Amino acid sequence: MKHPIKAIIALLLRLYLGYDFLTAGIGKWQTGFDAKAVGGFLKGGLAQTHDALLASKGAAAATHANVTDTWGWLISHVLLPNAGIFALVVKSGEVLIGLGLILGCFTTLAAFFGMMMNFCFLLTGTVSTNPQMVLGFLLIIVLGAASYEIGLDRFFMKKLTVAFPRLNKGWLRTPFPIEQ
Repeated sequence: MKHPIKAIIALLLRLYLGYDFLTAGIGKWQTGFDAKAVGGFLKGGLAQTHDALLASKGAAAATHANVTDTWGWLISHVLLPNAGIFALVVKSGEVLIGLGLILGCFTTLAAFFGMMMNFCFLLTGTVSTNPQMVLGFLLIIVLGAASYEIGLDRFFMKKLTVAFPRLNKGWLRTPFPIEQ
């Protein structure tokens, strides 16, 4: 192992975040998480926009909106009309991200998509543990190749980048950080 301390830190973060995502995704599959649930969550986000706060709570509350008008537009025009698709994407994504992190398979890609999901939750006005999770995912990505030392990536990522050398060049080097 080239970076044992970094690899252990990455492993602990992967296991913690992976378990959290896997159990959340499985829970959503078991409880029938659907378009109605996504719609309710998104409507809660819309209620935190400037215009909604201005109408319901006045100018003072509207100055501290939790959801930007741009994200509110995206919720109204893209996410809500496709809530069923996004319900499937969220619960499947959480399971796949959780498995990827726990098994150490496509680790940095799983961390990237996990971080993006957490940012979407944050942008919709839900704080919860999302900021801490974003920092954990960011740390896994920054640890790069050390996050591959304990897990399935160790066995095939180098072969993958040898078979497809383009994966180890330019911006693609970030999700496929193999040390030469």
